[in-house]
Amino acid sequence: MTGCLTDQLPTNLLHTVPREANTFADELREQLKAAPWFLISVALHAMIAIVLSNVEWQTFETDSTMILEASYEFNEIEPLTEEEVMEAAEKNFDEVADPAEEPVVSETFVEMAEDETFEEDELPIDAPFEGKSVNDVIGIGGGGGGNANFGGKYHRRTDAHGGRKATQKAVEWGLDWLKRHQDPYGYWDCDNFDLQCTESRCSGRGRALNDAGVTGLALLAFLGAGNTVHSGPYREVVKKGVRYLCDVQDPDDGCLTSKEGTHWMYNHGIATLALAEAYGLSRWPILKKHAQRALDFVHQSRNPGRAWRYNNGEIDPAEQNDVSVTGWMIMCLASAKDFGLRFDSNDMAEALDYIDDMTDSATGRTGYRQRGSYSSREAGDDEIWPFDQTEAMTAVAMLCRIFAGQLLGETASQLPDLEAGAALLRKKLPEWNEERGTIDFYYWYYGSFAMFQMAGRDWQIWKNAMEKALVEHQERDGCARGSWNPRFDPWGDDGGRVYATALNTLCLEVFYRYDHVLGAR
Repeated sequence: MTGCLTDQLPTNLLHTVPREANTFADELREQLKAAPWFLISVALHAMIAIVLSNVEWQTFETDSTMILEASYEFNEIEPLTEEEVMEAAEKNFDEVADPAEEPVVSETFVEMAEDETFEEDELPIDAPFEGKSVNDVIGIGGGGGGNANFGGKYHRRTDAHGGRKATQKAVEWGLDWLKRHQDPYGYWDCDNFDLQCTESRCSGRGRALNDAGVTGLALLAFLGAGNTVHSGPYREVVKKGVRYLCDVQDPDDGCLTSKEGTHWMYNHGIATLALAEAYGLSRWPILKKHAQRALDFVHQSRNPGRAWRYNNGEIDPAEQNDVSVTGWMIMCLASAKDFGLRFDSNDMAEALDYIDDMTDSATGRTGYRQRGSYSSREAGDDEIWPFDQTEAMTAVAMLCRIFAGQLLGETASQLPDLEAGAALLRKKLPEWNEERGTIDFYYWYYGSFAMFQMAGRDWQIWKNAMEKALVEHQERDGCARGSWNPRFDPWGDDGGRVYATALNTLCLEVFYRYDHVLGAR
């Protein structure tokens, strides 16, 4: 700021207009002529001075100071760095304010630096749910969480596409069950969730190694219904779940799960998607740091063979990739793009090429690890849940094509494969038939989101079957009310009741989790 107030004043106020100087005799003569009035003036001024001497001048002095300060020039204060902001936020993780108004999220996201270079890191890969043998097909894709006030292609909460009141009630019941079975520490205990039961114990335990994965699914369900760390009736549930994922994140490589078993990459992918969306819907700086590190690990884990599986690329290239895990990672990259987080666009492009290679153009079917093959089943499970009762990998490929194709500007080129895939899905609609082994929550989830994007007749046919299968078979009594029994699903042993309930709740949120992204469709 400048040192002198006069430096701020206009030049014409700093100088008086020159005039002829009067002599002392002239001035004396003039004063004597006005003597009577002069004396009266002196007396009045004296009285005014006495009154003013008793006035409290603090207020006026403050105003004067403000005026003076307004005349000064101030140097611009340097803003805090992002690291300083996140460090301050980290110290107050448990003191998230509840603002009077929900944070406004712009529909125009900040573009990330897609041309940033990454160093390849041969870290081991993980997967979704640890199974009896190879839980190859679980890959429950995600998407943005849902917020009733969030625009763009995400989360336009409306019944314009035909969601029934019964469907919304099923969502509310599902969220209630998940809330009641959240561990006090914030996560969902895959195998011991029943410790939170208040009545008779709920059945359907999953496997202990999948806590991070089912926690990610549960968080996505709450985000999908409009809850964030700042707002919504379940904001405390979301905040505790997010805190858990941040606490368990590896400080060295950003992985969100322990690297135990064979399929831990699924757990990381699901949890990464949840963390990215929790950040994207709240814009809380500390979450950005954790979400970005988790996404960086996704990049580092990609195999040289263009996509993802369960290894670090050190074995036979033929063993390196599968559509199921790759589907999860493509959805993580799509969320990174939408929420302004850093990712390598080459990862997206090569993964989409891999999915194209796994698709039989003659039938439209996408295979798990071989072109046009059926989905995977654990050893012996194919007798209960036959391969030909599902089009899970085709549904995964469809949703990945929709979002990856849109982000890469290749949606139009994907339409023939999308239409061929939709034709296959129409032949295998959701059906709750325990005898025939048609129940497949993972397939129904991906299929619902893919067919919703296809819209029109494809969606209407699928929607009616999906709502009937899920709404009519949701538990309605006791502590289990709002959940789904996992024992009828091929992956229920791995994910348990938390997995089944979170995934099916997400499925029923399809009406407002995404808007249509296929242009005119």
